Amino acid sequence: MLSRIAVHLGHDQGCERRLKAAIVLAKQHKAEIIGIYPSDLMPHPGYDDNVIPAELQQVMKTQAARSRMENKAMFVEQTAAAGVKAQWRGPQGSADEVLALHSRYCDLLVMSKAENRDTVSAIIPNLPESVVMAAGRPVLMIPTVASVSTVGQRILFCWDQKRESARAFADAAPLLKQCTSLVVLSVDPNPATLSNQDIPDDDFSNYCMAMGYPRPIMENKSSEGYGVGNIILNTATDHGSDLIVMGAYGHSRMRQWIMGGASRTLFSSMTVPVLLSH
Repeated sequence: MLSRIAVHLGHDQGCERRLKAAIVLAKQHKAEIIGIYPSDLMPHPGYDDNVIPAELQQVMKTQAARSRMENKAMFVEQTAAAGVKAQWRGPQGSADEVLALHSRYCDLLVMSKAENRDTVSAIIPNLPESVVMAAGRPVLMIPTVASVSTVGQRILFCWDQKRESARAFADAAPLLKQCTSLVVLSVDPNPATLSNQDIPDDDFSNYCMAMGYPRPIMENKSSEGYGVGNIILNTATDHGSDLIVMGAYGHSRMRQWIMGGASRTLFSSMTVPVLLSH
């Protein structure tokens, strides 16, 4: 069971979608929601307070305070209406640092890709990447399209036998224990490698059963001609998955997953949440 769920708050278009997904999870797990609203007044490199006129500084502070109170009111109203225990927090500091810090006091953090608007999440380059790498907690990425009515009832897990993938599987345990179906996807597998290490073909399936998870449907697919991102999306669609669980790899590879390559397809087209773990 999840006990605490952190959610990234802001006045971007994706905020209410993130909060609704957090509420769905909180109700499933009887968990508390910790809403994190980082300061919008970010420092601008090469400038200081003397460059910005005092009148403009005051306008900026007033607007920031108004946005802050509006966000808090929305958060309190929606969590109360859902009957979910919740705390709203407005820490000062850079968004990536405060989100990573507060997530360490929770079981996971709910985020989404930045919208094309002038918000903290939009002006910090690769915010999800930075947080996933630093948090030490799994990050649940919410899609920008389609409704999120359930999370983690039908899970697609991406398995490649590596450390990050194993970490993601362990971090997803509270969700795996409650799911009704589990699909384990291996893209471009090399069965000979496992055979040479004396690992039986059904070892991962047996491990899932030993953990009390549903007996998984094992899928082995080639990415040739399709790309890894499309294979993951197509498999999720085929099985009606409402959550994809996958490992987040080293910094350079993570940049590819978030900003381009396979994940340009995955994150621009996903219609279900993706749980990333490093």
